[in-house]
Amino acid sequence: MNLSLRSCQRLHASPRHSNLLLRGMSLLAGASITLLPAGSLALQAQEPAVENTPAEALGQEDLDAAVDAKLAAHSLDDFEKVLGLVRSALRKGLDEASRGFANDLYTGTLVDRAAMLTEALFSGAPGAQQQWERMRAYALRDLGEVTQRDDTLAAAQVMIARLEALPGGDRQRALTAARKAVELGGDDPLQTAQAHVVLGNLSEEDPQARRAEYDKAVELAPRDVDVRRTRGLFLMMEGDQDAALADFDIAVEEDPDDVRTREMRGLSLLMAQRTDDALKNFDDALEVAPDSADILFQRGRVFASQGNFERAMADLDRAITAAPEAVEPRVLRARLRQQAGDTEDALEDIEWILERNPDHPATLELRGLLAADKGDYPSAIADFRRLVRQNPDDAVVVGQLGFLYLAAKEPREAIRRFSRALEIDPEQFLSRRGRGDAAISVGDHPAAIADLEKAMELQPDNDTVLNNLAWLLATSPDDAIRDGKRAIGIAEKACELTEWKQPHIISTLAASHAEAGDFDEARKYSRQAVEGSDEAAEVRSQLQKELESYEAGKPWRERQSMEEGNAGSAPAANPDGEPDAQGTVAPPKPASGSKPGARRPFDDD
Repeated sequence: MNLSLRSCQRLHASPRHSNLLLRGMSLLAGASITLLPAGSLALQAQEPAVENTPAEALGQEDLDAAVDAKLAAHSLDDFEKVLGLVRSALRKGLDEASRGFANDLYTGTLVDRAAMLTEALFSGAPGAQQQWERMRAYALRDLGEVTQRDDTLAAAQVMIARLEALPGGDRQRALTAARKAVELGGDDPLQTAQAHVVLGNLSEEDPQARRAEYDKAVELAPRDVDVRRTRGLFLMMEGDQDAALADFDIAVEEDPDDVRTREMRGLSLLMAQRTDDALKNFDDALEVAPDSADILFQRGRVFASQGNFERAMADLDRAITAAPEAVEPRVLRARLRQQAGDTEDALEDIEWILERNPDHPATLELRGLLAADKGDYPSAIADFRRLVRQNPDDAVVVGQLGFLYLAAKEPREAIRRFSRALEIDPEQFLSRRGRGDAAISVGDHPAAIADLEKAMELQPDNDTVLNNLAWLLATSPDDAIRDGKRAIGIAEKACELTEWKQPHIISTLAASHAEAGDFDEARKYSRQAVEGSDEAAEVRSQLQKELESYEAGKPWRERQSMEEGNAGSAPAANPDGEPDAQGTVAPPKPASGSKPGARRPFDDD
């Protein structure tokens, strides 16, 4: 019976039978798997055979029973039984040939048990999602003993690489094991392909290196679903949708029931702007898995983007029914409810999420925007300050917080937030424009001019920036700032961009002509602005006063001085330690200024 490990592979249970893991899952949930201490390599040396007793007579019976048990092994319990019998056989004593076979059998059983755990973890077997960290720990403990006994087993090195590459694993150990597995090669091309996948996944900073590793994996295992799906996902994120879809198509051919691949294929189609094909993809996936919360959520997203509120809500409701604890469908449903004006139900979803995850970014953002819509700026600011603490280097989130402070009539706090956002990203247009608006509201015209000039460079056709810049150039009390001729050119462009339909922009052109000394043109455009404004609007009174000034041959002068509100600003020292950040939604529309003439800094697009 002097057989090598490789010659007794027929004794090894198939790692693909992950569904059989259930019979031994109780070991993970409660009782612990009995494993040898690390370093117990020569099992026969733990308890020497009884002196003067034939070794084979003492241990052979247990070894034969271990072989029979291995042939029938299908669960963690079964593998533990095999290991126990081998240990018993070695303790009792075996001849030299049987002792070598027993050690090979023991090592092979450890490999198979680790393979069962690894396969269950990566295939999503029942219980794996909740217990994956414990499963990984058990598998790595077995594999650690295997590699101490024999570090030339490619299968063991591949499993170590895959397990350590998971979140919280040892990245360096994963790389070392993957390289070792590639070096060893092994008899199974799929194992080497999996090692290349790990190397590709861990080459995060070098897209070319990642692509090369994935290409090698596909060469070795061209029809493997995981390999194709992994390269497809990489290609999708790199923007090569045609190549990504080619990989996803092969993966779907190989396993039509794999919902994960179908979901990625649908996302790739969406990124390729093939919306109809994406919808059909999700429809086909739901025929395979009618209750897939992921697919229902993705299809609901497509319907929402198309404005099909009814079908989007139907899919989201089904997704939430299928996966009651899933968060993303509730976030999207809350957003759709908000857009439909169903604030109460939107808040119900929001509070449900925040009860379970108080710092969920998208939900905090949505609740903050709902509060801002109601004019509850203290609550909105509180939520966005939490977001900034989570994402201190996200320029957009920090800028959004600045807009909230500006809307709450706290321009100096707004300036501080906008300044932080611009430290993070000097090219961030909204914060640049916002800081310029805030500077106008506190009467700091030089600072406002500087920011609006930069904002105009970033977006030359933004009518709000053009209007505010022209207004300063035409009306500032600072002689060094005013430039009527330039103001006329900028204001005319803003009027053209808005098709001469915005009275407040037309009035800026009037002020520009007045500054240039052409009061006939100033009166003409000023009357046009007054006549085009809503008679009931407060701004009409302001426009009328400007007209009266021009009729008297006087240019308009204005310096705002907003009274500070108290909507929850932090002291200048910023004790809660939030620098500033980058979100995904548009800033809330700020409120108007503290006096009639303070309207322009808050004109929105």
